[in-house]
Amino acid sequence: MTSATASSRHNWESDLERYRTRAVQVLDTHLPATTGCTECGDPWPCARACTAELVLEL
Repeated sequence: MTSATASSRHNWESDLERYRTRAVQVLDTHLPATTGCTECGDPWPCARACTAELVLEL
C-alpha cells in the first residue's frame, strides 16, 4: 500500500520534470534579437524566457 505522502511526492516530481521540459522548449524558441524576442517580439528578455529561467532554477 502506498502512503499519501509518497504518492504526492511522486506527482510533484513528475510535475516539476514536465515544467522543466517545457521551460527548455520555451528557451529554445524565445531568443534575443536586435528587435526583441525572436518568437513573441516582446523586449528582451521577454516574460516567457524569464519565467522559463525561473522554472529551471527549481
